[in-house]
Amino acid sequence: MSFVDAIKSVLIVNYFNFSGRARRSEYNYFLLFNILINIGFTILAYLLGTNTDDIISALTSLAWLAGIQLIVSLLLFIPGISVGVRRLHDINKSGWWVLIMIPLSLLVIPVFIYLYWLIIKEGDSSSNNYGEPVK
Repeated sequence: MSFVDAIKSVLIVNYFNFSGRARRSEYNYFLLFNILINIGFTILAYLLGTNTDDIISALTSLAWLAGIQLIVSLLLFIPGISVGVRRLHDINKSGWWVLIMIPLSLLVIPVFIYLYWLIIKEGDSSSNNYGEPVK
């Protein structure tokens, strides 16, 4: 299955199809398609954020881009689940295994929030295991 055929299969023919099977190429090409889209959004964000002297204009452009990226991500969510279910069917596994990824991926958010809190927290005022305070 070619790249274009795989994308057509996932996005047009099998958008809501959770039965049957999907070949490795179909799944992998759809994964590559998602990666390429995200790289494109990253490049656009960089260009929009660095190609202007007006910060308000840059932030407005980035906000619009973030909104478009959110819409694209939501549109690709269902076919991503669908092709994942069909890929698991191809190896004789239940498609319900795909649901495990959803709560696990949501765990990333509190971990990043906690890590960010640790980074912005005031440093120890006395010596610790890593040396003297830098203040």
